[in-house]
Amino acid sequence: MVLLVIIIVMLGLLAYSWRYFWSVLKNTSKFLYLSVIVLALIQYMGENAIMFPYSLGVIIEELAENVIYIVALIYLWQFRLTDFESRLANKPDFDVTRNK
Repeated sequence: MVLLVIIIVMLGLLAYSWRYFWSVLKNTSKFLYLSVIVLALIQYMGENAIMFPYSLGVIIEELAENVIYIVALIYLWQFRLTDFESRLANKPDFDVTRNK
């Protein structure tokens, strides 16, 4: 019962914040996406010993994982919700009446 309440609250908060979520994803640098994808690929290769010996692969996997966490921490540390909201407020919305 407690998990059901937690899931309902999480879904409600996600539905409430969808506008912010998609805007943040669209305004994030493509280089950041590319670097995280490359690091995730290196992490996968290290974990499964693809192109790396097993002992070195474990170290590479952990290092790539830690770098991904550091990138996320730095991104969240620099993210300012007030700056984001001001950019969102200045962006013109689509008006249906203009196209008639």
